[in-house]
Amino acid sequence: MQKHTFFLFFLLFTIVSCTDNKQIELAETAAADVKSQFVPDRRVDIFDTEIKNTKAGLVIKGETNIPAAKELLLQKIAAISPQFIDSIQILPAADLGAETYGVVRLSVCNIRSKPKHSAELATQSTLGSSLRIYKKEGDWYYVQTPDDYLGWLDKDGFTRMDKTAYDAWMQEEKVIVTTDIAKAKATADLESETVSDLLPGNILAKKGVEGDFEKVAFPDGREAFIPRRFRADLNAWLENTKPDTSRIFQTAKRMMGSPYLWGGTSSKGMDCSGYTKQIFFENGILLPRDASQQVRVGEEVKTDTTLVNLLPGDLLFFGRKATAEKKERIWHVAIYLGDGKIIHSAGNVKIQSLRRGDEDFAEDRLETFVRAKRILGSEGKNDVKWLKETDFY
Repeated sequence: MQKHTFFLFFLLFTIVSCTDNKQIELAETAAADVKSQFVPDRRVDIFDTEIKNTKAGLVIKGETNIPAAKELLLQKIAAISPQFIDSIQILPAADLGAETYGVVRLSVCNIRSKPKHSAELATQSTLGSSLRIYKKEGDWYYVQTPDDYLGWLDKDGFTRMDKTAYDAWMQEEKVIVTTDIAKAKATADLESETVSDLLPGNILAKKGVEGDFEKVAFPDGREAFIPRRFRADLNAWLENTKPDTSRIFQTAKRMMGSPYLWGGTSSKGMDCSGYTKQIFFENGILLPRDASQQVRVGEEVKTDTTLVNLLPGDLLFFGRKATAEKKERIWHVAIYLGDGKIIHSAGNVKIQSLRRGDEDFAEDRLETFVRAKRILGSEGKNDVKWLKETDFY
């Protein structure tokens, strides 16, 4: 009798365990399907889930910044197991309160892959850029930049705001810095104390004119003065800045010799895609952050090793071409100058050639050349965004 009872208990336990495991397997598959649909690129969207089985039923934990993704997942889970516990948090996190907006307060801030200064530099953002804030960990905040890139920024890099304060900042008249060498000074005098260094593309609130100086304000309330020749009125600049080959080349060559910095996107140091991004930013275009993202925008250009179809100003992408066994992988980007020449950030910003026989021929670049995209002429289409048409400038 005892053996018979034990056997029945063991059989029941086995059936329940198999059922539980099957439910988890189906739920995890559903979560993967939803993530694939809503988050093809984890660098720009959040959808992280964990599914466990408890006595109360399935428990779905996690977080996302996409309410529609959560809703669809819960519908799929309900079809698998009507009894479940929803513990998915919609971001921004509740403990942030109303201050879920931010504006960069430094000439350039470092945004990292993890909430610590020793973590990999993921990207940068510059003074006056808007941020969306999703959660915090200690003195670090998980933020999203105007190009949708996600990463961790320490509290000293930006000013937190609620919707009212953020809207007030956005409605301020602004100026944009247009020169490489600029300092914000305490008074309308170049010999006065420096308040901050400034970089091309930095944005400040316009507070008036004092002689040859513009009085400006930072997002954190600091006030300073900059020479008027170093800036332009932002609205006029956004409206009148129209990129063409000559302007792109002028901007690109102005940065010659600048050091390579993994994760960098400013003139203080930049990686390959940070370099192309900054060049087009200074010409009114908002490119995605990474080379593997930039390759998705613009007009496709048919290419081969003759380079015959390329036009000056095209973006050239390098990496590994797709094979039957492996997907295409892009890891480098450059700007085409014409006549086989490229300008790019690799060690430092420099010009090299893709044509054999040239003194500056770069064989490794020719061998890894994958494709080209045309940005000029695609403004406002083919996913190429005008700065003036975004909500952040």
